[in-house]
Amino acid sequence: MNTVKTSVMVFVFSLTALFGISTAANAQQQSLESQLQQAAKEATQDARPVKKYQLQYKLQQGESVRSRVVHLVSMDTKIDGEFENLKSRSVSTRVFHVKDVDAEGNITLTHLVEDAELWQKVTGKDEVRYNSRTDEVVPASYTQIAASIGKPLAVITVSPEGKIITREDSVTQFNPGIGVLLPRLPDYPIAIGQKWYTPEQVRIRSNEGRVKTIKLRKLFTLTKVSNDLATITVKTQVLTPVQDVKTKSQLMQRMQHGEFQFDLAAGRIYSSRMQLDERVVGFNGAASMIHYLSRMTEQLVKPAPSTKDVSVR
Repeated sequence: MNTVKTSVMVFVFSLTALFGISTAANAQQQSLESQLQQAAKEATQDARPVKKYQLQYKLQQGESVRSRVVHLVSMDTKIDGEFENLKSRSVSTRVFHVKDVDAEGNITLTHLVEDAELWQKVTGKDEVRYNSRTDEVVPASYTQIAASIGKPLAVITVSPEGKIITREDSVTQFNPGIGVLLPRLPDYPIAIGQKWYTPEQVRIRSNEGRVKTIKLRKLFTLTKVSNDLATITVKTQVLTPVQDVKTKSQLMQRMQHGEFQFDLAAGRIYSSRMQLDERVVGFNGAASMIHYLSRMTEQLVKPAPSTKDVSVR
């Protein structure tokens, strides 16, 4: 009798154990299926098409695009114990007169500076001011600049992506690097977070008169898009190894770091902010130092509303 009871109990226990194992297996299988479904869902979400944006210039023939440019500079120099500080400020109106837009979207434009308000102060010297709109007498230090205001500086043809096709400079221009007329845009649609590069070269002249070519590249990153405005960061990277501090002291003004906003619908730069904070020690003796600070902002000037269709009652 005890043997029968024992056998029955063992049988029941075995069934219970088997049922329990089966239940656990079913639960485990359901959990695994749930995990697989969640992983498939996430993979499907990750595989969804990423939104991309086509950045292209869309200037119109006959229009004039104006931007207000403010450039601030502070440069400290120390040589042989002598310290000098230079501060300058310029506020100008940059204009692109669009002469032609061909069937492929290539834009031919004339670049000029319409007006300028300039100020400069150097340690131990009187400050110098000039306003092209109001001043008839031009200070000697601004003679060359004043002579070019209102006159074509260059005629440039660029592709919709900003690639220069032709360029004819009417006036020899020094581009300090912090400002840029038309940043190069990518040739393909890009997503937020994507990067592109543009190579550049600058020529630096040494004190001995030798010219050295330095290879640079600008790194652009699309960081965000909001209300049809794409925000793009810019950083200049030096590719050529530069050990000579004199070369570094000249190169620092050619760098460019900051960001600009591009109007996707209108196809033009809406605003930009570029700044530099560069320091070089020993460029002219062990105790020499130069510290260059610069900030340039640019803001698109909206055209005045047309009064042609306004009737007076």
